[in-house]
Amino acid sequence: MYRTPQGPLDRIFCAAVQGQRRPIIGPVLRQLLKARGTDIPPATLAPGTDLVVRHIGHVVVHVKTRIGHGVVLHQGVTVGRSDIWRKEHPSFGGFVLEDHAILGANAVVTSGRGVLTVGEGTVVGANSVLTVSTGKWEIWAGAPARKVGERERPSS
Repeated sequence: MYRTPQGPLDRIFCAAVQGQRRPIIGPVLRQLLKARGTDIPPATLAPGTDLVVRHIGHVVVHVKTRIGHGVVLHQGVTVGRSDIWRKEHPSFGGFVLEDHAILGANAVVTSGRGVLTVGEGTVVGANSVLTVSTGKWEIWAGAPARKVGERERPSS
């Protein structure tokens, strides 16, 4: 199966995000990550998730997000609610970034109701604003984002 390239710094970064759960070092790691401009709550990652965060830059992920394996987040990515000025809608279920999804530089994934899913292998282009769920292995771009193509599924 396809595996996103992951370097040693990606593994260290992913370990730091997951390390936020640890009792003593966790709060320190959280503050260090926030000082770097990264707010990825540890609950968003399953143990062993091989998250790839490319380049230095602000990355913010909503606490009600589930991040799959091999997800790539470029600088400036935001995953969050579209209606932060009001009380959370009862139907809001958060976000799902399925395995091997790629969010380009400054991509925004936002919703206020239900669950928004970025399908397996889907690419959300740079500077795009995604407000709807996608299928698997699609390419989305624009503001608001719309489907502009499909990716070829890699061979196993």
